[in-house]
Amino acid sequence: MDLTLDEQRLISEFRKLTPTGRDEMLAYATSLVRRAGADEQNNGTSPANQCRLKSKEDHPEAQKTPIFTE
Repeated sequence: MDLTLDEQRLISEFRKLTPTGRDEMLAYATSLVRRAGADEQNNGTSPANQCRLKSKEDHPEAQKTPIFTE
């Protein structure tokens, strides 16, 4: 996995934290993620990386029909 320099710094600083500091940092990050999720649900916007699936299309070429040969 390729990490940017900033990501590598964050990981190294996180590893230097005490167990209590790590727990506090993870709790804060969790609260930010929850808050962002709640804000997104309240805005009613859909994520940009999702698309609506088409209704099931009929593919006659994929139907199981017997092939008759002479």
